[in-house]
Parts: sequence; C-alpha cells; structure tokens
Amino acid sequence: MNSTPRCDRSTENQTYRRLALLRSLSLLFVFALISGSPAAGADDGLEFFEKKIRPVLVEKCYKCHSASTPKAKGGLRVDLKASLLEGGDSGAAVVPGKADESLLLRAISWSGTVSEMPPDGKLPEGVIADFRKWIAGGAAFPAGPSSPTSQPREVDIAEGRRFWAFQPVRVLPPPVIPETWWPQRKIDYFVRAALARSGMQPAPQADRRTLVRRLSMDLTGLPPRYSEVEEFAADASPDADARLVDRLLASPAYGERWARHWLDVARYAEDNPTSESTCKPPRFPYRYRDWVIRALNDDLPYDEFVRRQLAADLLDVPPEELAALGFLGLSPVYHKEPKLSAEVISVIVADEWDERLDAITRSFLGLTVACARCHDHKFDPIRTEDYYALAGVLASTQLVEWPLVQPSPESAASLTEVQRQIVDVELRFDYAKRQRDTAKGLGKDLASFDADVKNWEDTLKELKARTLFDGPIANGVRDAGLWINGEDPTWTLLDFRPGQSRDLPVFIRGNPANPGKSVPRRFLEVLSPAGARPFAAGSGRRELAEAMTRDAASLAARVIVNRVWGWHFDRPLVTTPSNFGRLGDPPSHPELLDDLAARFIESGWSLKWLHREIVLSATYQQRSSAGKPQTVSSSPQSLDSDNRLLGRMNRRRLEAEALRDTVLATTRKLDRAMFGPSIPLDEAKFARRTVYATVSRQKPADLYRLFDVPDAKRHSELRLPTTTPLQQLYLLNSSFLQQQSDAVAREVLAEGVSDPVAVVRELFRRILLREPTAEELEESFRLVLREDARIPPENWAVLAHSLFATNEFLFVD
Repeated sequence: MNSTPRCDRSTENQTYRRLALLRSLSLLFVFALISGSPAAGADDGLEFFEKKIRPVLVEKCYKCHSASTPKAKGGLRVDLKASLLEGGDSGAAVVPGKADESLLLRAISWSGTVSEMPPDGKLPEGVIADFRKWIAGGAAFPAGPSSPTSQPREVDIAEGRRFWAFQPVRVLPPPVIPETWWPQRKIDYFVRAALARSGMQPAPQADRRTLVRRLSMDLTGLPPRYSEVEEFAADASPDADARLVDRLLASPAYGERWARHWLDVARYAEDNPTSESTCKPPRFPYRYRDWVIRALNDDLPYDEFVRRQLAADLLDVPPEELAALGFLGLSPVYHKEPKLSAEVISVIVADEWDERLDAITRSFLGLTVACARCHDHKFDPIRTEDYYALAGVLASTQLVEWPLVQPSPESAASLTEVQRQIVDVELRFDYAKRQRDTAKGLGKDLASFDADVKNWEDTLKELKARTLFDGPIANGVRDAGLWINGEDPTWTLLDFRPGQSRDLPVFIRGNPANPGKSVPRRFLEVLSPAGARPFAAGSGRRELAEAMTRDAASLAARVIVNRVWGWHFDRPLVTTPSNFGRLGDPPSHPELLDDLAARFIESGWSLKWLHREIVLSATYQQRSSAGKPQTVSSSPQSLDSDNRLLGRMNRRRLEAEALRDTVLATTRKLDRAMFGPSIPLDEAKFARRTVYATVSRQKPADLYRLFDVPDAKRHSELRLPTTTPLQQLYLLNSSFLQQQSDAVAREVLAEGVSDPVAVVRELFRRILLREPTAEELEESFRLVLREDARIPPENWAVLAHSLFATNEFLFVD
C-alpha cells in the first residue's frame, strides 16, 4: 500500500462488489419499508374526479341516470358512489381498482359486450382514458349525496369567507406550557402545548453532529466536511447555532437547494410534452431557473417574488428581472395542428389556459380553482364565473421571448413576431412539399406545386436572415389577447393581438363551442372583501398579482409558510399544501400556522427570516427517535405514529438531487460553477449540482424517475417517496456510484494514507462524517481483506461503495 495503483475493476471485482453491497442494501430496503411510506395528504383522486369525471357524467349521463329523472334507466344512478358500486339491472357499474371489470368503462368504450353509452355518440378517446385512470386509481368519489339536480347548489360567498383558510392571520400570544425552559422560538410554545394536550413530551435535542449535518443538508443540500462537524460539536458558545445558520443561508448553495423545491411547484421543464413544430422546446428555459436561485439568495421578499413571476414586464424592475416570467413563459404547450378546425384548436387552447390557471392558483393560493371550469366548485366558495374571470387573464397573455437588456421597442416586438412567423411558415413550407410529393405520385403537372414550395422556401429564408436581438434572452409572457381565426377552413390561425385584452364567456360544461355570458376579468370574489373589481390594465396580470399579495395576503402567506415548513420537516402542517379548501386537510397546528404566517408578513415576507425561525427552534432540533413517554403504558410513537404532533424530528431520505450532489461533494468532484445552460444528467463529464441538469417533460432522467422527482407536466404540491427494488438496484449497479467510490478511495490513497486502519477511518470520516467503531473496523477488514491477507487497492472502492449505500448516508436524521 506504499503506492497508489489505479482502481481498475475486472468482472470478478464487480461481482465481488455487488455481493458485498447486498447486506447494506437489504437493510436499506427494510428501513424504507418501515419509514418511507408516502406522506399523508397525498392526492386521493377527488380533484381528478371533479375536474375530469363529474363534468362528463353531468353532461352525458345525468339526464337518464340521476336524481333529476323520475326513474333511472336500467336501475342505474351515476350521481352517488353507492349507486355506482351497487350498479343497476346489469350489475356493478364500477369496480374500484379494476377498470376492465367495470361495466361503466365497457359501456363508454363501445366494446360491444354491453349497451353502448352514451347512445348519441362515443366519447373521445382521451375522455375514456380519464375514466380508465379514475377507476384504476380507486374511483374516488365524494362521500354523501352530491348530485347536482335541476336546482344546483348556490355558492354562498359570505358563508364561504368564514372558512378557516380565508380568515385574516394575526399574531397570537404564546400558549401556557409545562416547561418554560424548553422553547427556543415562539414556534415551540404551540408545539409543546399540543403535545401536552395529548399527554406527550418532546424528544431530547439531537446531538451536535446530527444537528450540523441536518442543518447543512436542509439549507444547502450539501454535507459538511468532517472538520466542520467536529468544530461545531466542540463549539459551546450560545450563538453557535445561529452563526452556523447564518453562514449556511449566506452560501450560494442555499439558493440552489431551495430553488429546486420551488421549481417542483412551478412545474419547471425545458421542453414540452410533445415536440411538434408548434410546440418546440423553449430556447432559454434556464434563465428562469437561474433567476429563482438569485432571488432566493438575495432574499427577495416573497410578495415581490410572486409579483415578478406573474407580471415583471408590467413592473418597474431592471430588464434582467424579466426572466422571472418563466413561471408562465415555460408553461406546457400542446401541438395545435393548423389543419384542425377552429373548434378543436379552441379546446386545446382552453386546456392550456386551464393548466396555467391551475398552476397559479394552486402554487400561490393553495386553491383548486380549476375545479370550477365546468360548474361551480362543489366544495369551495368558487363560482364558474370566478374561473372564467381569471381565465380571461390567461387568454390575454402570450408566451414570448424577452430581451434581458433594454432594447428598442421595435427590436423587442420583432423578436416575438418573427419567431411566430417562422413557426407558421415552416408549417406551410412542410405542407407545400408534401402536396408536391403527392401530386408527383399521381402524375400531375408540378409547376404550380413547385412555385408554392419555392414561395414558402424563400419566405422562410428571408425570415431567418433577419437580424434579431442577439443579447441575453429569456422565455416570458406579454399582454396580447388570443382569438382563434377559422376563416380559412384549411388553415386555422392563432390570432394574437398585442396590447388588446379579452374577457371570456363562461364555457357551458367547459366547452368553448358552447359559450354563455361574458365575465369581466377580476380576482376571486371570496378573497375580495371590498368586492371584486374588474381588472382595467392590460391583461390584468399585474392586478392579479397585487390582489394575491394584498387582498389574499393571509392565504398566500399561509400557503408558502406551510410549504417551507413541509420542506424542513418532511410533513407540512397542512398535508395538502396546494389545497387549502374543504377537500384539503386542516392544519395540525392552526394557531402555529396563523401566528407564523402573520409574523412572516411582519418580517417583510423574508424567507430567510422564516428559515431561521424554524431551524433554530427546539421543535426542529429534536432527535428523530422519540423521547420518554409520560406514561408507562404508552410511547410517543404509539400515541402519534405519523408524528403529526411533532414529538420528534422526521427521518428523511435524501432526494434524488441531494443524493447525487452529496456523493459528488463527498468525493470532492463537485463542480460549483453556477448558472448557465443545462446539461443532460447522464453526460459523463457533468459534475455540477443537479439543479443545473436538464429537466424534460418527455424523457425524464432515470435518476429522477427512480427517486420520485415529480412529473413536470403539471404542478406538484409535494414529493411522495416510494420504495422499489429498482432503487436498490441503482445503488448496487450505478456506474455513477461505482465511479465516485473509486474516486474517493483513489484520493485517500493518493494523499499518502497507507495504514489500513487509517484508510478505513478516513473513508468513514469523509462519507459518514464520523469515526468507525471497533466493530465497524473489524467488519470493514472482513470486507476488504483477501484470503492471503492482502488488500487489493480496488477493494477500498468496495468499502466506499458500501458506505454510500448505508442508511446513515442515504437518510438525514
């Protein structure tokens, strides 16, 4: 061991490594089965039912199969869950979890095995697919009677405003608690009082080594070094914790870590669900990601963070802030084939507006406003008119590219207009070539076809030759109303009119071809105590953003405080963080949430203030194992098995990004360069933080799919951890982990560490941030020693790989 041989690996060595890892991986699997269950508050399918299923039942089935008809045909009613499960004359209509056995699906699929429904025509395949998904997912259906008869339920706005989520937040006095010495922050009084009411005590404080890793991973997504762990453990000064937290919050790594959390909410991606010519990938998506990182590092007040993402182009901000508009500018775009009719294109466009409205209202307000697209919201005080009042804002907004320095108005306008013309002409050029090829195959005279091809080819060349703005550009939005132009039956146009806005009519049953009365653009009535006044300036985006952070400030503050709490504790106070309505879960600690939200607003909407308030609390600094029970017969775990009352810290598995970044940081191969274009995650030389990797809606990276990174096609309220054999196979066979194990072993040897005991100790220090125990030393030597008592250099990589695969590395206590 006096030299440092290269850790090359033969097939025999790979087999040896895999066998050595099986033990640690089996332990990981057992622990994950115990503690890695999905968080409470996961989407139970009710929102999907209300948005995708009920409107179809109402429009196509209720006339013959609901309480609105004197006698349901075939003895079947579809307006009650019990009736669907019991079925009619032919048997159960729905078998939850078994779509192919459900008569309802067979009927609407026109399978020929049962009567075909609806009798006036088969439903579109996409609608049938929605029913299949709903049934396969358990056929969620609201409890109790819920059939809208000829007398639909009237939305009572005044009564709705009394709901807890719509009440103003206020600073509350701390409750009286048994141990006044325990709290470190005001948060702790509310938590301790809730524990006392249940006869429970908090867990003891985590040890210093556990705490420094927890804080570092939480705030930066990167581990401390062993020397930093030891330094913090030895620092007994009263402000040691606060100084550590301030240092971590001041690190550029903080913005990188917390931007990834927000990008889940913003459904950030760098392409569209498909890639046809009308929905090509955005050219500069990374500008939005970089803006989020900078905004968080600068502690941009959250209310301004909201306003700029919706209306930076309408605010007095520097040009580089226009990158914030990527929240809307990177929205999913769907292919709109010009040969389709105006009616079909109108439906596609309405779906895009719906997705953007859903993303805005769920992200910032925690409300499922999109459930009111086809009818008044069944549970929350949101009318269909509210939906179309907000949808009009999106109908008056165009996805564009913005220069990030001050260009001339003509240059900015031409950037958008020429890009739009290029897409249109490319499509026409392609069709002209196809028509010429068809004519050639039929033996027709090609003169007119050749002239058409030449005309579009020349037009395309001229457009692409134009000198456009060549400085920094970001994807964003601008005010421009959209109308669907179907005057030419052979070519449907999207008619964007810059500077014009439009109010939408209510689409009856959500169908653009069936318009009702027009609704002026405005904010939600239930959140407008002085009355919802029509938006008067352009699209209304600026007025919308201001209303959300002024009229709805209490709700907006509750929502973001709850999200941040959940990202710290792995469980939000409201376990449905994007649904604060009646279908969502109530808060576990309502007074804590209200008080913290009120003080968050008083702090100037400072997210860094919020982090300090949370992580410096005694609640956050508890051990992840429980403390002593107050009674002999019960323990905190048995009294509160899912830790709803916060009697201990939750042990959490590293997310995909944190796992990869932590491995690279441990092996000292992490490239800390910030910002710029994304790079595919599987590119061999890519060693930057994972937040800078390409995010695709079409082809997500394997690591993302394996470790629960959400689908960027839609807003995500939280990540639901899964436990699968493929995750363990990744840890066993991943070339990335094998290479990084080689790297850390090679570096230790290169530093001149030759004594086997010293090598083991150094690997433990680097990977697990601690010294090995005597038992672990013995176990490590059994792993690396050969029968001849020699230690081949490559066996140190096997030990490193085994340590990377341990629960201690993969989880944060």
